[in-house]
Amino acid sequence: MSNLIVANFKMHGSHAFIEDWFTNFNQNKTSSHDVVVALPASYIAAFRNYGIVLSGQNVSAYESGAFTSQISAEMLKDSGADYCIIGHSEAREQLNESNESIREKFDQLKRMQINPIVCVGESLQVKETEKTKDHLRNQLSVLDSETEDLIVAYEPIWAIGTGLVPTEKEIDEAIGSIREIFKKPIKVLYGGSVKASNAQILLDNTDINGLLVGGASLNAQEFAKIAQLC
Repeated sequence: MSNLIVANFKMHGSHAFIEDWFTNFNQNKTSSHDVVVALPASYIAAFRNYGIVLSGQNVSAYESGAFTSQISAEMLKDSGADYCIIGHSEAREQLNESNESIREKFDQLKRMQINPIVCVGESLQVKETEKTKDHLRNQLSVLDSETEDLIVAYEPIWAIGTGLVPTEKEIDEAIGSIREIFKKPIKVLYGGSVKASNAQILLDNTDINGLLVGGASLNAQEFAKIAQLC
C-alpha cells in the first residue's frame, strides 16, 4: 500500500504564491508514493495541469441549490479535484459540522468519484479523560464499517499547529482503535505538527499509511523533503 502524503494549504496563498510553490516543489520532489495538494477551492482549476493531484478542503452536503457560498462535489470535480478533505476539526468547530453532515458530504463526493479524506481527532480534554477511543468511534459511526473504501486522517486537535506531537504509542493506540471499526483494510494518515524533522519517525514507527501536512506544507522545499521520505 503506497503512502499518501497530503499538503493542506488551508486559507493560505495567492496565485503567484502557489505558482512559485509548484515550481519549487517539482524541482525538489523525488517520490514514488502518492502526493496530493489541497488548495483553496478558488485555485484548483488554475493548477489542475501542474502535474500534481489536487484536493478540495471541504464540500457541500447538498448536490445543488440555493446554498450561497457553498461548493458542490460536481464543481470540485469540474475544477480538477480528485480528493477532498471533510470533517477537519477546524470545520467541525468553526462551521458547526456534525457527523451526519460529514456523512452526507462523503456520499456527495463518492457520487462524483472524488476520494474523501475523513478527518477525526480528539481535543486535549477528551485525551486527558481517556476517552479518545470512544470519541473516534463516535466520529466514524456514520460510515459503513463493512463496505466503505476509506481514507481516514487522524489529527489530534491538541497537536494541530502547536508543535506538540503524540507519542508513537499514543498514535498507534488511536490508529488501532480506528482500524478496529472497519471490517476491511483502510488507509489511515496522521496529521498534527508534521514536519520534515519528524515525518520519517512517524512513518517508520507507527501503523500509518501517510501524512496530512498543514503549516509545513506551505514551504515547497520542506514539503518536498517530507515526500522524499516515503
